[in-house]
Amino acid sequence: GGGPRRGVAADAPADAGGVGGAGEEAPEEGGHAAGRHLRPLPSFPTPREVRHSSCVSREYDLEAMPQVAIIIPYLNETWEQISQTLASMIAHTPLELVDQILFIDDGNANEWQHHDQLTAMHPKVQVHRNEERQGLIRSKVIGAGLVSSPVVMFMEPHCIVVQDWIQPLLERLAGSRSKRNLIVMPTLDIIPEEDFTDYRVANHHIGGFDWSLNFNWMDLIEKRNRSYHYPDPYQTPALSGGIFAMWRDYWERMGTFDVNMTEWGGEHIEMSLRIWRCGGSIEVVPCSRMGHVFRKRNPYVVHQQQVIKNLKRAALVWLEEEYLAKFFEQVPAARSIDAGDVSERQRLKEGLHCQSMSWYVDNVYQSFATSSRAGGDL
Repeated sequence: GGGPRRGVAADAPADAGGVGGAGEEAPEEGGHAAGRHLRPLPSFPTPREVRHSSCVSREYDLEAMPQVAIIIPYLNETWEQISQTLASMIAHTPLELVDQILFIDDGNANEWQHHDQLTAMHPKVQVHRNEERQGLIRSKVIGAGLVSSPVVMFMEPHCIVVQDWIQPLLERLAGSRSKRNLIVMPTLDIIPEEDFTDYRVANHHIGGFDWSLNFNWMDLIEKRNRSYHYPDPYQTPALSGGIFAMWRDYWERMGTFDVNMTEWGGEHIEMSLRIWRCGGSIEVVPCSRMGHVFRKRNPYVVHQQQVIKNLKRAALVWLEEEYLAKFFEQVPAARSIDAGDVSERQRLKEGLHCQSMSWYVDNVYQSFATSSRAGGDL
């Protein structure tokens, strides 16, 4: 999941612009065949060119970019979608920049594991298995703990990436090399849940949330910042979900995720508050695009009590009293749920010398008060 479905741009294509990728060969290290037998990649949908012309014509200096490990947790994902996600990544990524593509099998039953098929698609693909389900949140922490690349990119297994999708993200991170206090996200276009071959262009929204700490796509960046010039990177108050890249040492220094959050949900809001209020920033980089299936429901059991517990953990750490009261007004079920001990996360917050929620509202998310009154659905 990457938050609810959002508005489709007026120029959204009626179809995916044809299906391609069939018979493309998996490149070797550095994109060269090196004389080894290459298996054809599975065919995957290829959308029409959706990037801005300045993105298409841009030359990237790969030598100046940091190496990246791509981490993809999966549970009960169809082979069709997981294989086409990977095929599009292999075909559209300069693999000399990629140390590994690490899938985290989160306790899948045999028929959903796909280990041999995944690793057969490219030598840089590896699978780590959690024998018991750990949930999406812990799976990302486990995955990031298994890699040594300077940059970690968290991905999801129901996406189609477009050409040159990763270079704009890595270029932006390379520009923050001195401070390393930046998270970057691609623009997430829309693949309808009912048709993985369709691809609809999304508008340039900022991400936000309401008092219940539920994510919503908010204003267009052009409305929020009159001087904004597309397709420049732009700041967003909140991560939309699980697709983003950051320096691995920054990920660790900032406290990864709260591993006492369970299953799924709430971690991206907690991280958004933590990054912004503790000296960092979050950007959308529109030259980086991919289609993503925004699902109405997950293909695995998510216990609502666990989601509320996660949100309450975030609220207890990051919302001061006046804001915490509003959270409980919006999520009354949270009052009686045991959120567990949050003292470790509170110590992390103190150690990072973080700003208050009032600072965040005044400096990062000025429309929060208004959007919250409106229920967050602008």
